[in-house]
Amino acid sequence: MKRAYLLKREHGLYSQHAHFYTYKEADKCRKLIDANLYPKNKKYYVAMKRLLTNEEFKRLNKRPRYRNVNKGIARR
Repeated sequence: MKRAYLLKREHGLYSQHAHFYTYKEADKCRKLIDANLYPKNKKYYVAMKRLLTNEEFKRLNKRPRYRNVNKGIARR
């Protein structure tokens, strides 16, 4: 199986699951959900859209993150 790692919503519908290539990707998606952050990467966007309900997805924090271009890192 190419996408061997599965992230499933507990007590959710059958369609509320997402597949990932690596454990690290699945863990990052879970951390984004726990931190209530809006995903910037398309693979996390699609996965989180499937895992969360429409109301939960709309409540995610879409605030733009401050980025100091001189340092090259993003602060959260």
